[in-house]
Formats: sequence, structure tokens, C-alpha cells
Amino acid sequence: MDIPEGYEKIYKYTDSKPYFLNWEIDVFIVFSTFFGLGLMLANGFLQLVFFIVLGIFSANFYSKIKNSKVKGVFFHYAYMLGIKKTKTLLPSYMRYFIGG
Repeated sequence: MDIPEGYEKIYKYTDSKPYFLNWEIDVFIVFSTFFGLGLMLANGFLQLVFFIVLGIFSANFYSKIKNSKVKGVFFHYAYMLGIKKTKTLLPSYMRYFIGG
């Protein structure tokens, strides 16, 4: 669907993330990581295609995981595992992620 001259594309929600083609930017970064690895490591065409296909599958898998969870669940897991430190100590009732 082409956008007529003088019009701007407006996303469905005003707080939606920027898109690249049909993927959100964070999903595109997952794909581009595998594509970049393929460009650096592949010795032949089939190996490059393998990395591209692996990137597409991993991007779709990440997108499905991201859309099936409540917003902020990845940061919550990072806090629980000690990968990311909080700026302040969370209240005790926020110890477990219940969802919304």
C-alpha cells in the first residue's frame, strides 16, 4: 500500500516503537546480528543463507516471546538473576512478577 504524496504514515498507537519493514527495531536488531555474523563468518553462499534463515527464525521467535509476555518481564528476570542492578531497592510486595 503506497502512501500518497503529502501524507505521513501514522502508527496504530502513538507509543509504538519504530519499525523497519514489518519488524520493530529490537526484533530487527536480532535479525541483523545474525545477518552480520553471516557476512563475517560465512565462506560460501549456503552458509550465508543458513545465517539469514537462522536470523529470521530467531527474530520471529523473539517477537513471539516478547508479545506473549507482559511488558517489562525481561527486565524483571534480569533483576531476579542479578544481571541488572536496580537504582533503588524495590518494595517487598514487588518481589514476584504477577503480570497485568
